[in-house]
Amino acid sequence: MARIKNRDIEVTAGKPIYGGKTLSEYEGKKVMLERALPGEKVIAFIKKKKKGYLEASAKEILERSPHRTESDCKYYPTCGGCKLRDVEYDYQAWIKEEVVKDCVERIGKVTDYEFLPLVKAENSSNYRNKMEFTFSEERYYMTKDEPFDEDHFSLGFHAPKFYSKVIDVEYCYHQPELLNDIYKSIREILKSSGLEPYNIMQHTGFLRYLVMRITTENKVMINLVTKSKELDLIGSVADQLIEKHPEIISFMNTINKGLSSTAYGEETILIRGQEVIMDHIGEYKFEISSNSFFQVNPGQTEKLYDKIIEFAELKGDENVLDLYCGVGTISLYINKIAKSITGFELVEAAVINAQKNADLNGITNCKFVSGDLMQLAKDGKIFKEKFDLIITDPPRDGMHPKVVQSIIDSKVPKIVYVSCNPSTFARDVQLFEIGGYKLEKVQPVDMFPHTYHVETVGVLVKI
Repeated sequence: MARIKNRDIEVTAGKPIYGGKTLSEYEGKKVMLERALPGEKVIAFIKKKKKGYLEASAKEILERSPHRTESDCKYYPTCGGCKLRDVEYDYQAWIKEEVVKDCVERIGKVTDYEFLPLVKAENSSNYRNKMEFTFSEERYYMTKDEPFDEDHFSLGFHAPKFYSKVIDVEYCYHQPELLNDIYKSIREILKSSGLEPYNIMQHTGFLRYLVMRITTENKVMINLVTKSKELDLIGSVADQLIEKHPEIISFMNTINKGLSSTAYGEETILIRGQEVIMDHIGEYKFEISSNSFFQVNPGQTEKLYDKIIEFAELKGDENVLDLYCGVGTISLYINKIAKSITGFELVEAAVINAQKNADLNGITNCKFVSGDLMQLAKDGKIFKEKFDLIITDPPRDGMHPKVVQSIIDSKVPKIVYVSCNPSTFARDVQLFEIGGYKLEKVQPVDMFPHTYHVETVGVLVKI
């Protein structure tokens, strides 16, 4: 077994499957193959041998797909933020459609449904309104020719399989040009400041994470995450940065003294400017704090929400339940075409934000509830009132079977399911179908070009 694990094989990539892989075959065994496009013949390195299949990664392309292009990013593919940056965008769209179909039909066991083509993104680069970067005193060298980092200062993305090392990046094609300009400035300011990057192994150093947000009106929030509180030092950094980039209207400092590798912390302090920034989805404005969840691709968010409205087919007299509502973006977006919307969310701070956003927009037919969805589903308290439609937008892990069952028991006539993971979407769809619902149609929406991630919207109706 050890010998097979370290062996190179020649294999032809098969159909695309979720996770940026293809389902291929070698000597009668299934191969989950990374970094190869369908039809490409490659030399692959077998990383793991599992029961019934192999995990492998292409290391040399022998026969190249005609859909391959040259990547415009010098950090690709080592960085890992993109999996398809050297693939034609139309072919990326086809791959994502095939992946969603495969999940629905293979995992969900559904074949009789309408599949609608992927909603493509108008901009495939510079589309993210939020980026998070990591500081480290240990640099990951992508090539042997890279000069040694004498300053022991890196800012960028975690290197694959190297928990303590960071790929030092100067530019990222995911974020808008203004954020790239600000990112360059803050790298220069912090590098010359003498402030030490964090060492994740020894738990020493000061600078931990840099989080940047930008609104559709080019207003910027910076959140610098540090190990300790040094307000005068951070204030000096903020002043230098704002003088150069007046678009920065909020500069926050989060203190994370713990061992967890996260950009959240025990305390978030306003250093300069305002505590929140305002952004829009369609005609609605939203207040965003440093830790708020907000869709990262504003250009595609409106298309996604319009698709929810199209699939919901509301007439205006319905009561709607919006599960996993976050800061209330979907609830508020559909408020004009429903009688009432009840948003439900575990995180209490998000519920407070959601109610503020309703008040901000003068919306009175939305209310928001916080609590443990699992417990409420068990107690049956979610369905004290009768709902005509449920919109559910769960996290990547999907919905717990008990929550699915509670929805089935409610006999709600229609469900619009929004998912960022087609495999867990398909798993839940199968449960709904067993429980007496029919998947009518599915449409993927591309929120994340150049990555394997895809949003999926599906409609289930009570039989």
